[in-house]
Amino acid sequence: MVRPMSAEEILAKFTEVTTAPRASLSKWKEQNKKKVIGCFPMDIPEEIIHAAGMLPVVMWEGDEPITVGHAHISPYNCGIVRSVIDDSARGNLDVLDGIVSYETCLQARHLHFILKKTGQYAYCQRIFLPGLVTGDAGKAFMVDNLKRLKESLEHFGGQEISRQSLNQSILIYNENRGLLRKLYDLRKRNPGLLKAKEVLAIVHSSMLMLKEEHNQLLHQLLQDLETKAVKLETRARVILSGSLCEAPQRLILDLIEEAGMVIVDDDLYVGSRYFANDAVADGDPLVALTDRYLQRIPPSPTRIDADVDWSDTIVQMVDQNRAAGVISLVVKYCPPHLAYYPDIERELSGAGIHALMLEVEHEVTSLEQVKTRLQAFGEALELS
Repeated sequence: MVRPMSAEEILAKFTEVTTAPRASLSKWKEQNKKKVIGCFPMDIPEEIIHAAGMLPVVMWEGDEPITVGHAHISPYNCGIVRSVIDDSARGNLDVLDGIVSYETCLQARHLHFILKKTGQYAYCQRIFLPGLVTGDAGKAFMVDNLKRLKESLEHFGGQEISRQSLNQSILIYNENRGLLRKLYDLRKRNPGLLKAKEVLAIVHSSMLMLKEEHNQLLHQLLQDLETKAVKLETRARVILSGSLCEAPQRLILDLIEEAGMVIVDDDLYVGSRYFANDAVADGDPLVALTDRYLQRIPPSPTRIDADVDWSDTIVQMVDQNRAAGVISLVVKYCPPHLAYYPDIERELSGAGIHALMLEVEHEVTSLEQVKTRLQAFGEALELS
């Protein structure tokens, strides 16, 4: 009988997976003899790959400087696109048997072709997801694309993806999303329960592990955390927003807490956006996955919806969590977020909410400058 792991052991496991994904996935492949498929953020329906008997993982931003990648893409692209291409060119993604990508935004438009050129992947598929999330045309278009993805995975893996198996995969993913929502609810009630980088590791590891394994560990972790006494939290409560497609830097999360603030909720991709909304698992699974993608909340700057304002969602998150301010992590050379941020700042200012914008990039960010700005922001929240 396998001994249940302690909360500390589980958190250490999640941290190990996220800090060394290549080594962790290599070990998993050796033990399970199954294929691993990389999915470019943010919206590839992993359930289809899971139902094909393979492990879908969300592609990650490496922690090494970009070198040979600049021979394939310009330096004024966002960090994760440049990092993925650089890792591919250097063989650092050799643990992946295949890659599924799509045009997340302008920066990722040529990603599929560059990866085919730089890597030796047995499977390299490009799908198209509608940018317009209202109207019937986008839904039919996406269902057709998911059907094409399903058929290509069946051909590559040699395994039929039945409606039953895909609905079962949806249920497993829904379970994971529900558990992560429980974790976030616990943090809202007890903000000091976990460090920000621990919450990040929990969510990020769910993108890099088989969901059944992650669910088992997450169940154990939640049981332990629910017995912890609620502590009186006197630090300024803040919402963390942005950092689309990639995980925020752990050092910045530490600096936020060292500056006397506590993160009570977030609007991050490697955060609440990843597990927002479930897919219905009792009908046509491709339609269900399409309907989940077309959800208008949370709004995304890479999708077109003139009737839903991202700013309103952030303001609502502040009100619901009784937060004092919002810290936005804007990735350098991220056109969707950079174009949208002035509206967010104006809306937060109009609502009397303190806001701080930090521009982050793959290359070394000036942490001393970030530290000084966070300290000043924390002091302003204390005085408000």
